[in-house]
Amino acid sequence: MVLSLAERCAALVKHVHVDEILRRTSSGIYVGHSVDLGWGRVYGGQTMAQALSAAQQLAGPERKVHQFGCHFLRPGDVKHDVEFEAKKLSDGKSFSVVSVNALQKGKAILTMTASLQTAEDGLTHSYQHRFARDGAALRPEWKRPEELQSVYEHMQPYLQSIPAALRPLYEQPQPLEVRPSEFIKPWDTTERQPVRANWVKSRLPLPSDPAVHARLLSYISDWGLLETSVFPHKVGMWQADMQMASLSHNMVFHRPFKLDEWLCHACYSPTSSGGRGYALGEFWNEEGELVASTSQEGLIRINKELRRDEGGKFEG
Repeated sequence: MVLSLAERCAALVKHVHVDEILRRTSSGIYVGHSVDLGWGRVYGGQTMAQALSAAQQLAGPERKVHQFGCHFLRPGDVKHDVEFEAKKLSDGKSFSVVSVNALQKGKAILTMTASLQTAEDGLTHSYQHRFARDGAALRPEWKRPEELQSVYEHMQPYLQSIPAALRPLYEQPQPLEVRPSEFIKPWDTTERQPVRANWVKSRLPLPSDPAVHARLLSYISDWGLLETSVFPHKVGMWQADMQMASLSHNMVFHRPFKLDEWLCHACYSPTSSGGRGYALGEFWNEEGELVASTSQEGLIRINKELRRDEGGKFEG
């Protein structure tokens, strides 16, 4: 059965929410459901967003997430739900810190520590020291979303060449639209600078609850960030002997935002070494305000033991 876009948007909002199973004063147990996106393991953005949902529920609605850090410990099994054990580490007048362990079959697949704060006023500025020429305006090479095509549109000519397990991701528009300033085919092995910019937005209006927007931004932040760390190395993300997996992921939420309005995720990788890639990203709104920052370290390994076909490269 083919779901409408509205049904798929509603399903995604529900997907990044977890159900409360048991609640105590300073701890709780929650469960989230897995979705197979075609990669053979749980998408890291799913586990992060669901862990954040558990932290948000335990901390309470008056506390808004401003930072989390997490480590990925094991691949998640898409055939099983994920259980989240959340515990308050501190609960002060302004801040709450919550630890969350995500488990499958009794083993942790992710651990997160999240800090949540009661909203308050304070000193405010945004400065694009890495990206903008004058520190004030969005860089022209990021372009503007109305000038760009979505990944869905870019991928249509290659549908029949895409591996069958991944094809459903590109056969219809996804609830969260991604428009790259430069489209880079995931099998492209051209050497390039380790930078990219993706404009992202929900295709339909979202619930007004800021907690939903934070979870969805966490979910999409895992898309395309680590990939920048392989750009200088003449390899492609879909190369058959390329092994990539998240090791850690961190986010800082600087100010309120809406994910049903355009945000630009500007990413770059300052270094890779030891079989690990490191990437940084910043989410900017169209007014030039920094709303969130991201960092990710992940495994980037050429594994000669993996089965190769046609020289180990995807041909599109």
